[in-house]
Amino acid sequence: MSRKILTQAIQKWGEIAQVEMLNEEAIELALAARKWIRKRSEAEFDNLAEEIADVSILIEQMTILYPKLPEKIAQYRTFKLDRLQRRIDESNFEGE
Repeated sequence: MSRKILTQAIQKWGEIAQVEMLNEEAIELALAARKWIRKRSEAEFDNLAEEIADVSILIEQMTILYPKLPEKIAQYRTFKLDRLQRRIDESNFEGE
């Protein structure tokens, strides 16, 4: 069901508009995270959750628009999780 809705959104507004929307929602997510850090209220938590939902929906749209994207994401995710594990093991979060 959701894939159909996501595809309809892409068809209605187009590729560039949806990439621009991803950019806008990513900025809103960053701002929501900053507000949550400063003011840990229920309203800020709800806003953070809402912005994460918006970004996740647009990420799904990107995977529809760009079929090679899921594989690339998986590759980078593996790389970054491995690097994170090394940093945890070394207690080093500043560099490689």
